[in-house]
Amino acid sequence: MTAKEFWDKIKSILNERKLTFVWLCEEAGVSLQIMKNRIYKERIPDVDNTLKLLAVLGITFEEFFGVEDLFPVKKEIQAGKSEMLPVYEDFTRKKLEDYIAVPEDLKTKRFEGHLFAVKIGGDSMAPAISTGDTVICDDFGYQADGLYFIVFNEMCCVKRLQWISGGIKIISDNKQYEAMFVKADSKEFKVIGKVLYVLHKV
Repeated sequence: MTAKEFWDKIKSILNERKLTFVWLCEEAGVSLQIMKNRIYKERIPDVDNTLKLLAVLGITFEEFFGVEDLFPVKKEIQAGKSEMLPVYEDFTRKKLEDYIAVPEDLKTKRFEGHLFAVKIGGDSMAPAISTGDTVICDDFGYQADGLYFIVFNEMCCVKRLQWISGGIKIISDNKQYEAMFVKADSKEFKVIGKVLYVLHKV
């Protein structure tokens, strides 16, 4: 679902019920100005605000978007040095926390069954990724230097990877965190997949 389709559908529901957008924002406890800004920039609200809007309308995420357009968001890994989720295998078995719409360009056979999303905590990848942001990733492993979802020392995290002689350099965007090095065949290191989208929390 595109942003235009999202807002057109909200408008249609409000018109059918003879309700106003101002009323919806007030009842949902979301900022009218931020929502107007989202409409102007053709962006869908973040997950939390979307859930608030739909709750007021009495509509579930699945009903609004259609099940085929959704995939799970798992809470919450760390982009910093504090608490992180366990290894990827345990991570994928956790109970679903939320849902998010699949971007149009990822609705292809290549990505079918190979996408997941994670809410981020920590500051090691700031300013590119901040606490509360959501990343959308594939599970195709290492493909080329770039931003990846990895398991390192039994912890899940998002880092930049750079292939160098003898192994891989693990890099944080925040310069307060030193880069790390790991041998490519290390049992303590696993590349799950590439980060395809970063959805910023407003």
